[in-house]
Amino acid sequence: MFDLLILNGLVALPGELARLDIGVREGKIAALTPNLGDAAAAYIIDATGQLVFPGFIDCHTHMGIPIKDTWSADDFASGSRAAAWGGITTILDFTVQAPGQSYHNALLERRGRAQRQCHIDYGLHVNLTDNNPAWQPEIGQLIADGFTSFKAFTTYREAGMMIEPADLRRLLGEIGRHGGLLMLHAEDDELVSQATQANQAAGRLAPIYHARSRPAAAEAKAIRDAAAVAREAGAPLYIVHLSSQAGLEAGLEARAKGTTIYLETCPHYLLMTEGMFERPNGHWYITTPPMRTAADAEALWQALADGHIDTVATDHCPFTIAQKESGGQDFSRTPNGLPGVATLFPLLYTYGVQDERISLARLLELLAENPARIFGLAQRKGQIALGLDADLVVWDERVMTKVNAAEIPGAADWNPYQNVVVGGKVTFTVSRGRVLIAKGQFVGPDVWGECLTAASLPSAHPE
Repeated sequence: MFDLLILNGLVALPGELARLDIGVREGKIAALTPNLGDAAAAYIIDATGQLVFPGFIDCHTHMGIPIKDTWSADDFASGSRAAAWGGITTILDFTVQAPGQSYHNALLERRGRAQRQCHIDYGLHVNLTDNNPAWQPEIGQLIADGFTSFKAFTTYREAGMMIEPADLRRLLGEIGRHGGLLMLHAEDDELVSQATQANQAAGRLAPIYHARSRPAAAEAKAIRDAAAVAREAGAPLYIVHLSSQAGLEAGLEARAKGTTIYLETCPHYLLMTEGMFERPNGHWYITTPPMRTAADAEALWQALADGHIDTVATDHCPFTIAQKESGGQDFSRTPNGLPGVATLFPLLYTYGVQDERISLARLLELLAENPARIFGLAQRKGQIALGLDADLVVWDERVMTKVNAAEIPGAADWNPYQNVVVGGKVTFTVSRGRVLIAKGQFVGPDVWGECLTAASLPSAHPE
């Protein structure tokens, strides 16, 4: 007797597709064989003609965080429903550290909020924004407790979030000494501030000047500078939301010099360009870093195909139309962020795999296997295999759909990909054996998510 059976599907395993049935018992994959049709189960999904994937991991989300006098529209409840709708069964979010708050207390506060709201499993990266040396001894204990990833910003000085060079060196050394991983929002603050101030002084406030104020050169410089410090400290580095060819080249250069460096990009850098900012509603598309040129997008696609980029995540940070309008179309006053968690897998499958830009094996690496490996979750997540969590996604590519914000069970009332064609539909999403999405509708329990801790430390980059 199984709790759940998924029958007759084409199952995505590492390196192959296989016609297999999946039996689930007590939240784990208990059987993986072609002949379970006669078995009994409390819940049976007939996946005939459909693909079955491991649950996907969005390793970069921002649920309910403060930005520019407002809060991102999705909290853990609405954001995790939207995630499940798009085939995401695990999100990795971030702590929000208040001035004067220790790293540990920020983690306790954020974890408590997620525990009360999240419908899918979640992990937490620890933000390093108030870097009082008194908090440094907490880092080793946090890593020992399974919170192995941290995040710093090389910009946003005006918001009190920027890490100073001396603190970056000190904290990279501490994180590296304990085997942890530093994630970095890489933009050189001096270059960004100079360009921003020049545009504001000249009255250039239209959305396109968001892109002009945050040039690709700022991303590349921050990556090179931080990579040199990480190499000296013997610590690994993870670059979030890589947006440009210049940043990519800086990352690959650092890797060639011996830095263990992971690279993450996002769908909006692959599928949109800075031309979005010149639309009548261009301020809605403001996110940081900005979208760039078609040549940048092409370079990132090629890097995905070549295995140079490790993960694709969303930087999910949505705002409603009213919130986006609150800045009066002034790029410097508009809350920056986009919804994305519901469309990560459908878009990458459609415009990556179906358009033959990347292989299906690469998609599995980018959205499941690599995030699980890098963030210490591979003992439970990232593949369809016996004994692993029964996080599963049934995908029907026979059904052509279009992105429609009204159908996504999140809080955003618009979507940057509205009416974009998607080559399939998530019909079922299963989290640890529990069906959350059935025939495209959320049917899950109010709170189901479990806080995940890393069981292993980041390994060296496979290159």
